[in-house]
Amino acid sequence: MNKKTTLSRRSALALTGALALSAALPGCSYTPHLVPLRGEVFTPGAARVVLMNIDGDIIHVDVFNQTSVPLVVYRDAFLLSTATGMRPRVPGGVSNIYTIPPGSVHDVRVRFDLSGLSRGDQVVLVFQNALVANGQPIPIESLPFALK
Repeated sequence: MNKKTTLSRRSALALTGALALSAALPGCSYTPHLVPLRGEVFTPGAARVVLMNIDGDIIHVDVFNQTSVPLVVYRDAFLLSTATGMRPRVPGGVSNIYTIPPGSVHDVRVRFDLSGLSRGDQVVLVFQNALVANGQPIPIESLPFALK
């Protein structure tokens, strides 16, 4: 074995070791990615929520008002249910309350802290008390996701 081959192998081993070490260090670990298990949920004659996009830790849905009265959307009531408990949305954006006229749709984006979650975990986006018509929350299923 010549000197050049030895240096190349040593460099490769050093790089492999550095990559393995960086994966074990805090801040250099797994970044969770949400994968939808279902694309929409709805309550007939009331509301429909359609998943439009996931951008890292931001979930983008369209909320359709299928009632004959204004539908109020409370973004702060959107919760992410995880194995470790409910997580509120990360504050941000222009408004935290939207009013959707009858027969209309509004896009809603919510960001969640995904730290501490692991590959294979399942989480659900919960709308309990988030969609309100005539002062009454609309009962609607949660939107399920897996982490990859």
